[in-house]
Amino acid sequence: MDLFTKKVSYLHILYNDKPFKEDPLSLFYHNFTDLRVVTYVSSPDFFFDKVKTFKKVITILGEEESAREFYVLDPTSEERFIHSAEADPEVLEALTTGKIELRYMKAGERIHSKIYILSDDEGSLRVMVGSANFTNSAFSNSRQYEELIVYDSSYNPLFCKTYLNRFEEIYQNSVDFLSEKTRKKLQSLILKTENILIFTPDDRTESIVERVQRQIQSGGDAESLVVEVMDERERIDKKIMEIERIEKIIEHVTKKTKNGYSFEPKQKLVTLKDKLREIVSFSHKRTQEFIDKRNFLYLNPANWEFYVKENEQAVSYTVSLTKEELQSNLAKLVNFVNSYWEFAIYKDREVLKRVFEAILFAFTSPFIYLIRKHVKKHKGDEKLAEIPIVLILGGLANTGKTKLLLFINKLLGNNFEVFNYKDIYTKTQRILYDIFSSNNVFPILVDEIYDNFFRGEGERLIKTLTNTITDPHPCLIGTSNVGFSAESQVIRRIYYLHFGSPFSEDKKAKEKAEKYFEEKVDGIDDSLFRYFLKEFAKKMTDEEFFKIEDPLFLSRQIFIEMFKQTELEVPDFISESPCGDYYKIGSQEWQAFYLTRKKDFKEMKDGGEKFFVVDLKSIYEPKDAEALKNKLPPSVVKSSGTPLILHKNRFLHFIGQKEGFLKKILG
Repeated sequence: MDLFTKKVSYLHILYNDKPFKEDPLSLFYHNFTDLRVVTYVSSPDFFFDKVKTFKKVITILGEEESAREFYVLDPTSEERFIHSAEADPEVLEALTTGKIELRYMKAGERIHSKIYILSDDEGSLRVMVGSANFTNSAFSNSRQYEELIVYDSSYNPLFCKTYLNRFEEIYQNSVDFLSEKTRKKLQSLILKTENILIFTPDDRTESIVERVQRQIQSGGDAESLVVEVMDERERIDKKIMEIERIEKIIEHVTKKTKNGYSFEPKQKLVTLKDKLREIVSFSHKRTQEFIDKRNFLYLNPANWEFYVKENEQAVSYTVSLTKEELQSNLAKLVNFVNSYWEFAIYKDREVLKRVFEAILFAFTSPFIYLIRKHVKKHKGDEKLAEIPIVLILGGLANTGKTKLLLFINKLLGNNFEVFNYKDIYTKTQRILYDIFSSNNVFPILVDEIYDNFFRGEGERLIKTLTNTITDPHPCLIGTSNVGFSAESQVIRRIYYLHFGSPFSEDKKAKEKAEKYFEEKVDGIDDSLFRYFLKEFAKKMTDEEFFKIEDPLFLSRQIFIEMFKQTELEVPDFISESPCGDYYKIGSQEWQAFYLTRKKDFKEMKDGGEKFFVVDLKSIYEPKDAEALKNKLPPSVVKSSGTPLILHKNRFLHFIGQKEGFLKKILG
């Protein structure tokens, strides 16, 4: 037989453990009355034609590889299905009555499963699973390799029951695909009150509102849609950027001739190098926009002075302050920090330490690259990760995180608002990579950082830069929400400050706060920052200017000296050591969880040691379970799988609990 003419079985079917060579669609029509299916549908015409003979059809619409989940809000996606059914009254009626039920997943959840469950009036089942979608290309054996495993309940009842339960689990997390507005339009067509199916802008508007309401009711993840849209835009922008870059290169290296185009001569190409370097400088086309917005701060190691760029010229950034000027600046700083006591609902002096710590990090950030360079030279690469280049201000809403970021912005002399994360976000984080590589040591201030910054490409950026970068670079200071969570390898590379004491929402309290800021804080500028830079640069040349365990060590000393120099009382909010408290907050959350759900902590012994076994995913949604797990320090965790296994004694110490005396004695 000729090897190349041998018929290939593209759709490989195993039916009750035996190869099946007959028409694949015949598996659907053996006295079966009901069909449940999870599949991607590329052709609604094919789909409706094959399923309309069943008494009841439930279809959970899956996705192709290139699908985008934000289409759950796109009203035209259902219109595509409806227009395919428009010419078939039988299908229209089935969609209206619910005989054919179409569903899809809620926002934030994607599905690629392919499951087919057929049943008859006697309760017999046939279950098919594999790679094949319910499409003509998959079931027509047309040069597309697919797999399908098929079992009847009479042959393999356990397999069939398992996938029946699996389908029900997916179904419970899905929502209706068709809006009520569309159902009414279909009913009108059937009753002949309308002759043609037209979707007006008002119809689409109502459909969107209904789809959003369904997402809210089902617990859909709005952030995932926002990120998905940004990812799609970034993908398109990246392609456009590539085309534009090549277009610019071609424009400079070619010239028009009477016969068309030719390349520039070799001599001319040499003169074009500067221009070509400019074209390929940044990896994202929007980087320059953000580079241009930022103050450019540079430390000249020859004289240890800072310079800023003004009109392409280097201008000295150092400043001298009189005792009175320094005193005035420090007083305004103290007043701002104290506002977190004056106007907070829950008074907490520790919050004031975190406020000042954030300011201290911002002031020190232009020197962080020098600290890191010193660490690499004297301590080795493995210690670099202990000097963070990212500070995250996290916690509850209305606790003053953004207010603090904007105040830092003023202290640094910025003439523009802080960046919003959604504006600089790209799926590959290329804009942030470019900014970190710009040799500008002025800190990057970012508001409302999404959780995805601490996963995927964002996690890679944090780990890569923190592990390696020692050339002049900025640090990033950003705010995040109360749901902030990251794995231990990210946490050990960032500095996290938690804010949990909200400000009063009372109108009178707000008016009092506004008057307070106007009278006691207003008019702050970058004078204190510039003075601090000069003092730090002067001291770092002849003193130990940092400690591995406290990179802000010298900065604390400088501020204490400034207060003493101006005869102001040294405030108690200048901490003697770092205030990072990610695992401190984790300790509180795990303590609350343990005290309210002790029964979920199952005890086990192994090699003489006691452990707790906790199945978080049986208690919380996967995302919430992962967030809580990430708030455990690595030393407490024996196994981070499902279930979670914890060292009992270390865990109890972590949450500030002691094992009961009798329990300890009796084992």
